[in-house]
Amino acid sequence: MLKGTTPVSLVALTGLCAALVPLGLALLCEAPRPSRAAVLRWVPLPLVTLGLMVLLGQAG
Repeated sequence: MLKGTTPVSLVALTGLCAALVPLGLALLCEAPRPSRAAVLRWVPLPLVTLGLMVLLGQAG
């Protein structure tokens, strides 16, 4: 449990999950798949960002 977690916040979290998980699954099933070119164009960005975050985190 996190500090400040209350039963009310757990109920709210459960409600959000109940509302948003089906919406996300429907979106994943109905949306068109990205092209291979789009994937190859966008995948390096999060990888570079992750690498910079690791380096900055270790630099302190």
